[in-house]
Amino acid sequence: MRTIKCAGVMAGCIGLLIFGLFIVDWLIIIFIVPLLFLLFAGLLSFYDESVNIEVSRDLSNVKIFEYDTVEVTLKLKNLGENIRYLEVYDSLPNKVKVVKGTNYSVLSLKKNEEIEIKYGISCPIRGRYSLGPLCLRVKDYFDLFYKDTAVDTSSELTVIPQMEEIRAIAVKSKPNIYPGIMHTKNAGIGTEFYGIRNYTTGDTFKKINWKSFARYNELMVNEFESESTTDAILIVDAREIQGTGTIKHNPLEYGIKAAVSLASHFLKRRDRVGLIAYGSSQGELKWVYPESGKNQLYKIIEEAVSIQANGDFPFNGVIHRSSAHLLPKKALIIFISSLEDDLTIPEGIEQLIALGHNIIVLSPSPVDIEYSLQAVDVNNDLAHKILSFKRKNIITQLRNTGARVVEWDPAQPLAVSLKEVEKCQIRR
Repeated sequence: MRTIKCAGVMAGCIGLLIFGLFIVDWLIIIFIVPLLFLLFAGLLSFYDESVNIEVSRDLSNVKIFEYDTVEVTLKLKNLGENIRYLEVYDSLPNKVKVVKGTNYSVLSLKKNEEIEIKYGISCPIRGRYSLGPLCLRVKDYFDLFYKDTAVDTSSELTVIPQMEEIRAIAVKSKPNIYPGIMHTKNAGIGTEFYGIRNYTTGDTFKKINWKSFARYNELMVNEFESESTTDAILIVDAREIQGTGTIKHNPLEYGIKAAVSLASHFLKRRDRVGLIAYGSSQGELKWVYPESGKNQLYKIIEEAVSIQANGDFPFNGVIHRSSAHLLPKKALIIFISSLEDDLTIPEGIEQLIALGHNIIVLSPSPVDIEYSLQAVDVNNDLAHKILSFKRKNIITQLRNTGARVVEWDPAQPLAVSLKEVEKCQIRR
């Protein structure tokens, strides 16, 4: 193929020829000769053979957290003839940025020569990305002719949302039979002191309360509060409106970060954790059945990575579809949503409470998100106050149903906002 420079040289030749013939001056036509020589020399130096280059791409890590850096290594081996001028460009998705080195190189390759190109990339947005193809362009020395070749070699990169470390949260629900760290307010095997009782045959001496024996001259033993696990279900609102904002700052992105952070916290407590994400107008649910263990965290993260804002399916429809087989009895349910444009949310929360579930609503504030992205202005301040007042009315309505609502300003750490949970007592 011809470059723009080649087209310019050819246009110059034609222009000089026409001008020379028009004024009948053969000396002007002589100037065409060096231009024709340049075209001929470029054509001779152009590598018009098929490009035969063996390419491989290696990533230092195929799964990373947001903003982490991955080193990409490209290995090229020329299996054909010598290539004097070769441009190499590794195609990257728009959200993936080069942070070290460059994904564009100009080099020459002799026959059977091997070369490595290294550069670093990073991505600030969770998701699955495909790197490639690798674009090769061969040119002549004079930049007149070129030939493009795309090598279909792709590599998959998974970017995991950042997780925040969360300490103990004062949330409880129906205990399971499995040992854990949730206090059940019942006597059993545990570490927290529960009370004392009379000694019975079979009690170990380690449990004897010697102070009580010295005072009452009667054997008494210590009892401890049993510790168990619970079921925690994370429901993520992934409707289209949750994507309102920038590509990085929107309720859905903050909600997913909160979901994986909470999943990590509960799984460390050895609780069973499940995930439900909804939004599709057809009512399709993305879900991970509640289980425990490290593998469960990987399953939840894999599902969370692919969640996209889409559709407008109502919350009460989600409850109708999931209550039968996805929600364990009397589970702890954490609903993560901005609470916008869905009048069925209070009704759905009431249904869950009626079924005996313990409900926490974690709501990243879209009002605060948009306000933080705008310039300081009197009109913006007034709009922020009006929208905040409207939002407080919705939150008050939800709290009246019996749910504990955490209004989360994403500018603050999630753990700080979750302290609001401790202000409310669970009523059973």
